Order: sequence, then C-alpha cells, then structure tokens
Amino acid sequence: AISQSGESADVLEAVRIAKKLNCKIISIVNLLTSSLTRKGDVVLGMSCGPEIGVAATKSFTAQLIVLYKIVQKLSENITINFEEFSESISKMIENPVKIQKIAKELKNVSDIYILGRGINYPIAIESALKLKELTYIHAEGIPGGELKHGPLALMDTDVFVIIINPNDSTYTDTLTSAREIKARGAKIIGVSDIESDVYDYWMEIPKINEILYPISEIIPIQLLAYYSALEKDTDPDYPRNLAKSVTVK
Repeated sequence: AISQSGESADVLEAVRIAKKLNCKIISIVNLLTSSLTRKGDVVLGMSCGPEIGVAATKSFTAQLIVLYKIVQKLSENITINFEEFSESISKMIENPVKIQKIAKELKNVSDIYILGRGINYPIAIESALKLKELTYIHAEGIPGGELKHGPLALMDTDVFVIIINPNDSTYTDTLTSAREIKARGAKIIGVSDIESDVYDYWMEIPKINEILYPISEIIPIQLLAYYSALEKDTDPDYPRNLAKSVTVK
C-alpha cells in the first residue's frame, strides 16, 4: 500500500479489505505517524522529508526508489547502482535552460498529450496529472498502441505531444508513432536518450540501466510542469481547488 500522507481514503479502504482477507500489508509511506503506518505489517519509509507541494513530485520519485529497492532485493538478476543513477539525474537537472524554453512555448497551449509504451505508459499518466495540477492545461496520457484508436484524431497544429521514448524495446514503434503525430501538424517534445529530427524539442535523459528509465523520464517532465506553472503565474505548490491528502471518498 503506497501513500505519501498515509491518510488517503481509498488506500486505507483497500487495506481494510485486504486485512479482512488475511493479507499481509507492506506500507510504503512518508508520514510515519499516519494511519497507513499503523496498519502495516511491514513499514517502509520514503524518508524524503515533509512534502509541501500538493503535486507531491518529491514523494512520487521516492516511492519509485523504494519500489526499485524491493525489486532488487527480490530478484537475483537485477543489480541497480543507485549512486551512479543519482549522479546521472543530478547532471540532467543541473542546467534547466532547455526545459525553461519549452515551458515558455506551452504558456498558451490548451491541450497536451503524453505518449508512452509498456513500462513508460504509467509515466505518461503521471506526467499528465502533474501538468494538469500545476498548469491547468488539459493533459492526457495515452498508450502508444492505442494511438489509432482515437487519440490520432485529436492531433493538429494547436497540440503539443510529449513522446516518452527511451532506447528500449519500444523505441522504434514509439518513434513511428511520433512521426505519424507530427505528420498531422502537432509539435513533438521528445523525452529520450537519443536525439531525433522528429522532435521539435528534446529533453535528454541519461543512458542508464533500462529498468530505471521511468524515474529518469518523470523528473524532466516534473520540471517542465513546474516552469510552465511559473510562466502562467500559477502557484506550483498550491494548485487551485486541490488538497495534498485526499481523506474523503
């Protein structure tokens, strides 16, 4: 069970049902005095400090790190060098100028779509959520395989599309999707460790262990949402109408 606050109503309800079925609960939580902490048979703290921002970008990243550590412990075949990975991410975010320039282009945009395949699709969904929360722009994550089942009809010259396209087994198919989208006039923002002439804008991610691509992808998009919020003069820490902990259903 994963929750930054440990008080999310839907998570606690799911835990209640699971415990009735005699399931053991692993609580991954940031606030160690929370209800989810008390209900967990095993508690794994995120240890990322107080989460001030409603969008909870810091704790989302910390949740992924904890999950990666669990995977590494359970698997005999996966080895992750977290120190090396941390250094790669630090270098990636040292110079945000390119991301700031892209944020300026998004200031008056009404629709953004984020496309990802396989393990990258959940990051597309999370990216859309962050852009919605921080910039109030309509944003939607779409699975690459579903492009021709509706989303392609929405592509035109007024649309921006973020293509999450690391150099993994999905790379070629995703690049083909990007070309189809660009042919309809949409602007393409590539999130990849390989540059391509398909991209109108490129947010480079480090060349790393393939399993770590999702966390390296979300960080530049978190930054893009942040700088876009500043461009639109909205408060990135306190989006309108939202609360950090959803304690009611």
